[in-house]
Order: sequence, then C-alpha cells, then structure tokens
Amino acid sequence: MTRFSEKNFLDEYIIKKDKKTGETKLQDNFQTGKQKLLPFTLNPLSGSVYDGTCGLTGVAGEFYRIKTQATVKPIYSPQDTEETLRDELKNKFKMSEDDVEKIIKIFNDVMFENGTLNVIDPSFFSFVPMKYFGKAYDKDKRVNKYRNGQAKMVDYYVSIAEDMEVQFEAKEKNLFCEIVDECLQKDSFDINAERDRYFILPFVRKQFAKDMKWLLRQNSDVIVNYLPLMLYFYASYSLMQTLMFMNKANWQLPVDKPIPVTYMLSSERVSEGQAAVKRGWAAADHLPENFLNKLSAYAQALDILNSMFEDEEGLMTFHEILSRFDEMDFDDEAKSVCEKVLNIYQDYKYELLNGRDTEPHPVAEKIEIRVDSYKDFVNLLLERCLTYQSKDYPRMKVAIYSLVSIKLFEKRRDYSVLVLDEEMLLFLVAMTAKDERIRIEDLYRRFRDYGMEFSFQTRNAISDYLLKLNLLERKSDSGEAQYVRVIL
Repeated sequence: MTRFSEKNFLDEYIIKKDKKTGETKLQDNFQTGKQKLLPFTLNPLSGSVYDGTCGLTGVAGEFYRIKTQATVKPIYSPQDTEETLRDELKNKFKMSEDDVEKIIKIFNDVMFENGTLNVIDPSFFSFVPMKYFGKAYDKDKRVNKYRNGQAKMVDYYVSIAEDMEVQFEAKEKNLFCEIVDECLQKDSFDINAERDRYFILPFVRKQFAKDMKWLLRQNSDVIVNYLPLMLYFYASYSLMQTLMFMNKANWQLPVDKPIPVTYMLSSERVSEGQAAVKRGWAAADHLPENFLNKLSAYAQALDILNSMFEDEEGLMTFHEILSRFDEMDFDDEAKSVCEKVLNIYQDYKYELLNGRDTEPHPVAEKIEIRVDSYKDFVNLLLERCLTYQSKDYPRMKVAIYSLVSIKLFEKRRDYSVLVLDEEMLLFLVAMTAKDERIRIEDLYRRFRDYGMEFSFQTRNAISDYLLKLNLLERKSDSGEAQYVRVIL
C-alpha cells in the first residue's frame, strides 16, 4: 500500500521562525529529497554558474579523480610539483642533479601551456584542477559562483555514471609519462567527500554506460581529446530531456525514450521556417521561454508531490506520479491530505511574498481550495506554484542557458536554436557509428535514439561536411547508397 501523506511536506517546507513563540514560515525549497532534480540554484547569478568561463577539462579531471579513486591532488602551477618531482627523481630514480633539472624543465614545457595544465595522457586527468580553485583564489569571492557551479556539474556527471565502473585501461606510455605519473602518485585527495546525487533518466544512464565503454576502448589521444566533450554533451542532453519531461505538454509521455528535438549546424543560416526553429529548442513542447521563466515553480510542484510519497526514495517524474495516482483510490482521507497541503502552501506562500518589499504588490489573491481527484490536486498545486513564484526566480533559466551555450545553443537574431559545430558533429557521428561502417540512414536513426533530429537541409549539410573529410562513401552515381565510418 502506498503511504501518501503531508508529513514530509510539512517537515521540509514549514520551519519555525521563532523558537519562543513557535511562529512558522514557508521554506521556499524546490529539491528536498535524497535525489536532487537540477544542479542549479534559485539565483544562479550569485549562487552557482557553469559556463564557458569554466571550461570543460577541469570538471573532467575531477570526474576522473572520483571515478578512479585517484589519490592525488590537482596541480595548479609548476611550483606545486617541482619539489615533489625533485625528491622522487633523486631518491626513486637515482638521477643526477643535472638530469633532474632537465626533467623539470621538460615537465614545465610539456605540461603547462599559458599557465594551464596540458593533458597528454588519460592518467594525467587526475592532475587537472577545476578552474578558480587553489590558493590563488582563496580570498576571491567573485569566483565562488564558478567554483560552486563546477562542483555541482561534477556531481551531476558522477550521477550519470552512478553504479558504472569507469575503468581507464592502462595504455602504453612513453618514458616521460611513466616517470611523471609515478613521481606524483603520493599526495592524498579526499575521494570520500559527501556528494549530491541527481535524478537521471534511466535511458540516459544506459546510453552513457554504453558510450563511455566505447570511448575508453579508443587510443589515449582520443580519450584525452574527447572525454571532456562527451561529459559535457551528456550533461546537456540529460538536463534538456529532464526539463522537457517536466513541461506539462509532455506529462502524458512515458519516460522510456528521449523526446525528439531538431538541431542544425552552426554553419547554417537560420530562418523562421527552419525545422530547428519550429521543432527545436523553443517549440511549445520543448523549452520555450514561458516554460523556462517558470522553471522553479515546476520544480517546486514536482518536489512537493514527491515528498508526499513517504516510501519513495528516488525522484519520480510528473508522468510517473500521475501513473501512480491512477492506481490509488481517491477517498476522503486522500482528499483531506491534498486540500490540507494546498491550503498550507497557499497561505504560507502568500504570507511570504506579501512580506517582501521586493515583490510586486498586491500579491495574487488566494482562492478556495477544493479538489475531487488526484489530477485536480496536481493541476491546482502547479497552478498555485506558478501564481506564487517569486519575481526573481525566472533567473533560474540562466543556469541552463549558461550550460548549453558553451557548445550546443545559439541565439540567432530572434531565434533560439540548438546547433552542432564541426567538433561536436564529428564526435557524435563517431560515437553513434562506433567504429562501424554504416549507411547514413542508419546514422540518423541512431541520432534519433538521443532525441536528435535534422531537417533535409541539415542532413545535406552534414553529408557535404563528411564528404569533404573523405568520411562519406557513395556506392552509386545517384548517391542513394551512402556509408559513413569515422575513426577518431
């Protein structure tokens, strides 16, 4: 029997404001369960931001340290390692002082480029620092949002790879890599730090496990070049799909496969009639601005609904919750619980907003609460969350825009479109083909498994690009039989 009550909602949302009087107020939460929904804060402008400023390599390094349980500290500058290298080269390798200094010079020349650590072997990911960490930034509060944003993104990466053993098989190394790797494996790193766990759609996690195994079979230089890109793609893909399933237009869809969305190439010109505009990012059932402006309200409604299922540890989507409700009787007790939660939320949220000078006044009036079904309850809860969303909380959309704008999203004139540049396109073609020689029609079918669709115009542009790189093989003059094979 499903235990459905207001208990957890009251525990997680209603707090005591004054210990003496017992006066209470609403805690304006949006992810209170053991699994968090989004690696964002309500105000990412000051709380946490992950964007192009942060880069892709540092978070890949932290992911590597966690998944391989590497016992090293990140290297922030050449000075961080020179003393360790000198001691180890003298004591372990019995090198002369002249040879030690030569190795140190080679190390600094090879490993650092414009002050940034250069990854030349997969094992060196363990030394890559996240940006704005280290002593040089200890007192710089301006970069806290980037540090927090990167930490959240790493936890999101780790959640995608949850229960998956990521094994970076030992590849043949040159002497320099062996010496450096062995010398620096002595410092400690806290691999047991408590981490946030995030909700990941099951099909995303399954695809990631398959694709990560493929990537780790590649040559070392391929892993070095494409691990950060793959992790970034999966974080963006996972979050976009999660948000689209939150959109009320998609509540009826089962969460067993991705929602298709249309992409274009970054080299193409955009126009109003293109599929990437009409059936892409901003489509009504995808991620339109009016939905993203109310993202915190949707997240709060989903969190409250999940909190009411007492025995449920994992996060459920709106579709899964409505399916659970279809199996439950809506009796007098259930009606009482639903109406109590709605009344408490409405009363406390109204009081909270009415007490803020920064909110528009008058605050929207309260309404009479009455529900006659679980469906009524879900719809009215979302409506109250939307009505009483703080005017500052549309800023939450900044976090998703910051992420996807690194590589996958562009604002073209008045159009918001999902795009693939040449680097991302080549990698995704390789990842979907997986070293096979496949017909180009099958390639697009595999892209659809990731929810990625392309117009006829974009498919022609992709063919032209692959042909230019000599990666597209045509078996007839008409071009009807076309085969693709990409080896990175």
